[in-house]
Amino acid sequence: MDVSTLTIETCFKGTNVKTALKTDEAPTRAALIGMLTRCVKFIDANKTLTEPEHIAMTVNELLQQFPTFTLEDWRLCLYMMAKESFGPYYERLKLAQFVDCFAKYDELKQPVIQTIRQNERKEAQRVQDEAMRHLKPEYATEINTLAARVEATDWMRGQNRLTYTERQEMDKRQKTSTKHQ
Repeated sequence: MDVSTLTIETCFKGTNVKTALKTDEAPTRAALIGMLTRCVKFIDANKTLTEPEHIAMTVNELLQQFPTFTLEDWRLCLYMMAKESFGPYYERLKLAQFVDCFAKYDELKQPVIQTIRQNERKEAQRVQDEAMRHLKPEYATEINTLAARVEATDWMRGQNRLTYTERQEMDKRQKTSTKHQ
């Protein structure tokens, strides 16, 4: 996927960096170092990360401070850094500037995540309410007037329930009564 089409919402659904490192560490670490190196080369600041040790230290620090980021978050954040969305760098791009930009990206990300979580909670509540509607006898009485004669407490105790044959007979009577009407 082209990085310019990424949004915070799509990044949120991506692969967590820590999970990717546990699953396949070498390629994940290489991808993160590659993303960081491309960003450094693109920005082309006078004082920047030039040594491999400095780049590795920066990646490790960002992983430690932002463990909830996904691989896509990294791509989008570094792309936004290249566009200078977080402000100019004044010819200096070291660890502190990366941490500052990642923190600003995290601030941008928080309201979006809260909205996603609220929508997930609403959907879970809706599914739970729908499931409870099928479980509670009082809901069934609104739809099935024949079941209205049964008290909910008796139903849960197993009393006053129709047997299979009683239910079949009731269905037959109901069908014949609707045919006559």
